[in-house]
Amino acid sequence: MRQRTVVVWPDGKKRRIPRSTLHRWIKLYQANGFDGLLPHVRKDLGQTHGPRDVIDYAIALLLEQPNRSFAQLDIYLRQHFADYRDSLSTLRRHVCAHPAYPAIARLRSGKDRRLRDRYEAAHPHECWQLDGKGPFPVRLSSGNPLTVHVLTVLDDHSRAVLAAHAATAEDTAAAINAFTKAAARYGLPERMQFDRGSAFDSHTFRDGIARCGVHRNYVRARHPEAQGKIEAYHRSLQRWFIDELQTQEVHGLGHLQDLLEATIALVYQKHRHRGIGTTPELRLGGKLSPRRITDADLTRAFYGSVMARSDKKTGEVQLPNGRFRVPLAFAGQRILFRYDPLREVAMLVTRDRREIALEPFVTKPLPPPGPLAPARGNGRLQRILDDWRGTSRANAEPAFGLPEVFASLAAVLGRPLPQSERDAREVQDFWSTHGPLQREPFTRACQRAKDSLGAARPLAVLLADLARQIRGDQDDDLDTQAVLA
Repeated sequence: MRQRTVVVWPDGKKRRIPRSTLHRWIKLYQANGFDGLLPHVRKDLGQTHGPRDVIDYAIALLLEQPNRSFAQLDIYLRQHFADYRDSLSTLRRHVCAHPAYPAIARLRSGKDRRLRDRYEAAHPHECWQLDGKGPFPVRLSSGNPLTVHVLTVLDDHSRAVLAAHAATAEDTAAAINAFTKAAARYGLPERMQFDRGSAFDSHTFRDGIARCGVHRNYVRARHPEAQGKIEAYHRSLQRWFIDELQTQEVHGLGHLQDLLEATIALVYQKHRHRGIGTTPELRLGGKLSPRRITDADLTRAFYGSVMARSDKKTGEVQLPNGRFRVPLAFAGQRILFRYDPLREVAMLVTRDRREIALEPFVTKPLPPPGPLAPARGNGRLQRILDDWRGTSRANAEPAFGLPEVFASLAAVLGRPLPQSERDAREVQDFWSTHGPLQREPFTRACQRAKDSLGAARPLAVLLADLARQIRGDQDDDLDTQAVLA
């Protein structure tokens, strides 16, 4: 049983111990005690297999093309050295121990260690930085887990946070939300800087900031050093906000957003930044950008465009932000639509470039059922209509049939129904004679029968009492109809 148990090793990995290993350990312990269980030093430790020029040649091959695998090196070495017989693991161990291998590792990662320049905007709102922090888990007070990302717009000159948005995903909608919050309050920047994440490099976001006249700085992928200011802010956010959430009760995403904004306003914005020698709040000084934009123009800047075809019968069209109904003249046509990625707003673009606002497509519920019996009018012609109509066609109340009748009768009798073929036949005969029935009158009749007959009565007695009540109700209806006639 021991070899089936997962064992956590000192390196943190979980492994299952083979049976042969257990027997070998027991044998070594019996022979040499605890000393026998200690790892042995390799006999070839520090020795080089084969000539030294083999490893040097392998290093030269990697310097020529750093992305070559060790399997490729093994093939090239066997072709160049006829007596080469080392294994791949031996080759890897000696190549990695070579003094020149760190240079190869830097070439493989694409990052070379060098001294970097420091850049900074000359004034507030010259350049904004945008990035996301996350995902990190948040435990709500209801007990449900929540995965959260925080997207932040940072002013490059003052290091002040212009907008912070908590979202469940780092997507295009979250990026637009963060940018529009900052632009609506402070105006537009001259340029922006963000990484090559899918949310920031999407066509919708890039086209939106281009319509606003915001230049995007070139940044290489997998190069966080260019985002050094906002990366330093993320370390403060981790220490002052994310770590504190472990002991904070959070009711929902809206409550989390309020906690985030309060932490930034009272903690981050007021702390003394060593790089600028003052607080971000004081260095920003509440300055607004001279490039202002209205809320309507800011919203329209991020509208997306899509070609879609509507249903020719209902006029329904499915857009990325919801379902809409087109006018009758455009039903069934493939045309251009513009939509708001954050709200359920869309418009149809005609061939002459006119825009027609669309209403959301609403699926209507089923209409309520009408009266089960047709309406009757006063007069002598009503009798002629009753005689001519004869027996009316049955129409049941929705979701009330034989299964519900069996359940109601079982509740009165205190036993499950049907228990036998006789029970089923008696109830079916009752239904064919008096059905279909209405839920409320039948439930009241069952309650009256239970009060008058008591419990543990035979099924036939209960059905006879219900039939008597139904006949009495019908006689009352006929008397009422005769008086009205």
